[in-house]
Amino acid sequence: MLCLLCCYSGNSVLAQSETIRNEQHQLHSIKDSIAFADKLNRIGILFYMKDVDSCFYYGMTAKALSARLQYNKGETDADNVIAAALYFRGLYKEALELLHKCLMAYRNMGDSANVAQVLSNMSIIYTDMADSAKAISFASQGFELGRQLEGDSIQTLLYLNYCIDNPQLPEDTIRHYLAKARANAEKYNDQPMLSLSMLVFPIYLVANSRTEEALPLIREVLDHSRSTGMEYLEIRTLMLYGDCLKNNPDSVLAYYTPAHRIAEKNGYKNFILQLLQVILANTELVGDKDQIIHVQKLMTSALEADNNNLKKFIGDYTAYSAIREKNHLLEASNRNKLTQIWLLAGICAVTILLLAFIYYLYRRSRRMHKTISDQYQQLQHTLDALEQSQADNSQMLKIVAHDLRNPIGAMTSIANLMLEDGPRSENDRMMLDLLKTSGENSLELVNDLLLMHTRAEELAKEPVDMYQLLEYCVGLLHFKAREKMQQLLLTAVHVTVHVNRGKIWRVISNLITNAIKFSPNGARIQVLLEVKTGKVQIRVEDQGIGISEEMKDKIFDMFTISGRTGTAGEQSFGLGLSISRQIVEAHGGSIWCESSPGSGSTFFVELSRETA
Repeated sequence: MLCLLCCYSGNSVLAQSETIRNEQHQLHSIKDSIAFADKLNRIGILFYMKDVDSCFYYGMTAKALSARLQYNKGETDADNVIAAALYFRGLYKEALELLHKCLMAYRNMGDSANVAQVLSNMSIIYTDMADSAKAISFASQGFELGRQLEGDSIQTLLYLNYCIDNPQLPEDTIRHYLAKARANAEKYNDQPMLSLSMLVFPIYLVANSRTEEALPLIREVLDHSRSTGMEYLEIRTLMLYGDCLKNNPDSVLAYYTPAHRIAEKNGYKNFILQLLQVILANTELVGDKDQIIHVQKLMTSALEADNNNLKKFIGDYTAYSAIREKNHLLEASNRNKLTQIWLLAGICAVTILLLAFIYYLYRRSRRMHKTISDQYQQLQHTLDALEQSQADNSQMLKIVAHDLRNPIGAMTSIANLMLEDGPRSENDRMMLDLLKTSGENSLELVNDLLLMHTRAEELAKEPVDMYQLLEYCVGLLHFKAREKMQQLLLTAVHVTVHVNRGKIWRVISNLITNAIKFSPNGARIQVLLEVKTGKVQIRVEDQGIGISEEMKDKIFDMFTISGRTGTAGEQSFGLGLSISRQIVEAHGGSIWCESSPGSGSTFFVELSRETA
């Protein structure tokens, strides 16, 4: 979805590459000062639409400098930039915490424009979290405050965000707010926002399946973006044009390919993987083998770059969390010292001036001592909560990487099979070996990451044909089984169940991967689906090494010590089954295992067929 979430800086966030280069060049002429911190924050938000990792880097740098200069507004602006980067990375809870802190700070400063912008951003995040009540509440507050501002173009941003995030609104309502946004942008001569507003109504038409009406408008926006040199708008418009023609692979490629070329040329890293995924899918539909290989190489390179960026982001975020916790401790320490200083001064002053009230001062000192003790306990509780929050953050970050294990494993297996399948040129073998090595290294990276809890209220369920889902899983892992000369068999019937497709795919894929890992060469692995009264039961049976009675109670625990190596030396880390149990239980189902050492294992998954 097109999103305008940004830090308000008096100018549009739709800055082009030249604008960013100019801002970076000016850094060299500014000393270590408040102006330097402001410039870092501005560059950080300009990078939001292009490279979220650079956005995060500049935000952290600005925050460190502002803290050293005791520049409160610079710290708040930096938190605003960091919150934008966290939102893009999917860390909604952390982004909201920072935005709430920014909201309080901007209100204390009397900065109404930034208050309105933060309210709008919080509304966008709550919309993505499917919390419509809070989203509407924050959007209304932002609207109301925006109307009170004079000499400010913030209302344009508020109106456009509202239209983009609410495509279910009637057409008259969308046109009304678009007209107000354009009038406000014209009033303040905000040309980038005027240009962007041209794309909002076509987005609305496409979202409501009115493609034929949208196409002429999209073409108009595309011509405008090219004539004005607005790279971000041109990329978004080309993608929207391609989406309208999704039933014609050649047409999709005609628009997504130049969009990728523009993104690569101008450093819009946020778009690269998304564009390549669509290009690869449609290139495969066209059937051009040479082009498929070329796009796959581009995808491999992009995945490696994204993997490196993810490692850097995790490292930067860990450092940021450590700094934030250290700051909390320092603030608590300073508060205690200040309290003690005032207490001592008060006691001394009262003792010198009012000797006659010694008993009164004694009682007062006891009361103040109790206050300090209560404050200490409160601070201790706060520290415990911060430590728990840090543990939760680590789990959330590391599950993202764990989700990459199976697709990266399949990628590595395919590369290995292609290396073994007949003679190849030296260049092909070098690229395939690079792909295989990159996959293996990526798998090692994700092994140490923690787990995010899956809750029932967070699941987006849909009707899913379980036969097709199982067939897809088996097909995806067929190459992995072939490496060990194993037979991977599917016995199932067509039955529809309301589940979250991606999460149930993860469960089945994890169980089949474990069966392959812990079964010997030449073994047979069966995946079976059975329809029962009100339920469906999925079984994954293997002829592997089995599980002892003592380990059965531990294999579904997070970070269990029961992780073992596979029959071919594959590594196991005890996270997969814990994740699977959380997903199944969030669906209201159950998962268990029947096994004995040396006799193979059977894993069962039962899901309800009810639509609720």
